[in-house]
Amino acid sequence: MALWCRVLTKRLRAFNDVDSGLGGTIATLTKQVDDLKASIDTATECARDRADLLEQGNARADDRIGRMEMLLVSLEDLEGDVAEHLLQDEASAQVDMLPSFRASRPDAVASEGHR
Repeated sequence: MALWCRVLTKRLRAFNDVDSGLGGTIATLTKQVDDLKASIDTATECARDRADLLEQGNARADDRIGRMEMLLVSLEDLEGDVAEHLLQDEASAQVDMLPSFRASRPDAVASEGHR
């Protein structure tokens, strides 16, 4: 029995040896897992910051799109007023082509049929 206890003690010491045994491997893996977790936390925080910046940029772009659409509508209204004024003017009756803001927007031709 004493011999068995001695062999078992020797095996347990080898198992728990930090330098060469399984204990060292476990300690190294634990340190690597902690480092990996810290890297993942840093990357997650960075991704959240970038997502917030993207959201802010999208909100600004949506606002600008609305403003541009309002400007285009007002330009189309002005175009109609100018066209009527030019057609009423006798000197401009010779004009074959009136200026058009719709011509520069390809989707305006398709959407006019739906108005």
